[in-house]
Amino acid sequence: MNPLLTPELIHQADSFLDREDVHHKAVQLGQQLFETFGSEEKGKGQVSSQIRNLQQTVVSATRFADIEDFVKNQMGRNAGPYREWRQVGDTILQQLRELRKAADQFTPDPGQRLLLRLHLARGWVRAVVGAYLYAKAHKEME
Repeated sequence: MNPLLTPELIHQADSFLDREDVHHKAVQLGQQLFETFGSEEKGKGQVSSQIRNLQQTVVSATRFADIEDFVKNQMGRNAGPYREWRQVGDTILQQLRELRKAADQFTPDPGQRLLLRLHLARGWVRAVVGAYLYAKAHKEME
């Protein structure tokens, strides 16, 4: 078991994230997250804490399942902004399943699969948050 990602695996993962269909889904999700959560403190235009929490979870996760569990946990809460997670949670989980499936196809090594899933998730969340911020900027320019 080689716990390090090879340059070939990183290239495969990055190429997967750059595919038009994968990137388009991430961008659509970012726009949907802006429509769902907006930004905090009207007038100040701060990024929604829900988006920051999602990004922080993905960046700091040591297991891919931690990301999935975070989304399920948010969906299960029933107060305030947590109800809104039910509008976007299934879409997020579906996209995470696609990342898991891709990593599983790229390598049979369990250690590399874990690292590859996390690499994919981090690239994915950058695209999602980027689209969220772009939608936020457009709204603020109106």
